[in-house]
Amino acid sequence: MHELIEPTKKALLIFTIETHNDKLKILQTDVAQGELKNLVANIGLETVGTETFKISAINPATFLGKGQVEIVSQAAAACNADVIVFNTQINPRVQRNLEAALNRCVIDREEVIIKIFADRAKTSEAKLQAELASLQYSLPRLTRRWNVLSQQRGGAFRSRGAGETKLELDSRVIRERITALREKLSDVERVRNNQRKNRLHSSLKTGSIVGYTNSGKSSLLQLLSKQKTGVEDKLFATLDSLTKRIFLPNGTFALLTDTVGFVDNLPHDLIDAFKSTLEETRYADFLIIVCDASHPAMLECLEVTQSVLSSLACDEKRRIIFINKTDATFNPDAVASLKQRYPDAIEGSVKEKIGIDTLLEKIENLTC
Repeated sequence: MHELIEPTKKALLIFTIETHNDKLKILQTDVAQGELKNLVANIGLETVGTETFKISAINPATFLGKGQVEIVSQAAAACNADVIVFNTQINPRVQRNLEAALNRCVIDREEVIIKIFADRAKTSEAKLQAELASLQYSLPRLTRRWNVLSQQRGGAFRSRGAGETKLELDSRVIRERITALREKLSDVERVRNNQRKNRLHSSLKTGSIVGYTNSGKSSLLQLLSKQKTGVEDKLFATLDSLTKRIFLPNGTFALLTDTVGFVDNLPHDLIDAFKSTLEETRYADFLIIVCDASHPAMLECLEVTQSVLSSLACDEKRRIIFINKTDATFNPDAVASLKQRYPDAIEGSVKEKIGIDTLLEKIENLTC
């Protein structure tokens, strides 16, 4: 993947709108701009400009039309951008063609998110998962320069097969590493499954805290469990599932698991790599969905969360919606709309410990 972590790097962000249903798409793009700016900032890029294009038909060679590519080139020159970041996924061929046409590094939102995951990984399992996602993304893009192989190649290149090209060798090294990573993660998954079976055989009720990234899930677990969990105020701070015991008002207790934060259009490679972690949610007795009232697109974030839960076959799970950060600046209309749709949703604040007693009572009711 690209070497991006340099504070001086400047990024031009590219957004596209399908020409049908413009109003909806533009609203989504307004929300997406803030999110992508936040994402690129987390890999050390400074946003110096944005361009939005309407697309009626995708150009298979460059995604954008010829005139649009020229506009991007001029905009990049005007703001002295080093990197062009597309908010939509672009395939390797388009990426190569755009880099040749623009004479600049071109990446997409998927690569940005994968890079953040790689940077955030702390435990051995998270590092294995992040590396797997990175290599799966890298494999079809071998004709470009990758730093992802720098730590993997080692002595592998000393045993080249006769007539084997460097591209073929790179591909072989990556495929072998992917196989090794999958085997290691399978071992981790077996251990996790055994732990899960032990919990299922006990009378303890288990819950999972889910929600959009940076919505306050880890802070909530820390408050409910009265144990420090290493909370950090940044995107994807939690990549491992973390289970803690929480005590309920009736004197009993339950097990509650924090999970990796969701994001719109979470890359498939990440979903695949973090499958064992995400599956903790599938086996929970109940879910706590944390919504960030201070997020300008809270309702859209909730829709993303619900969509991911559906993909994990969790539609029938009993759930509690906790509207966090109501002590901060937020859109009261959005909260009112959410409450109208989900009357039992709890308004609260982890920071100010608002709504926590009500939340514990609801958890108790679900576990009785």
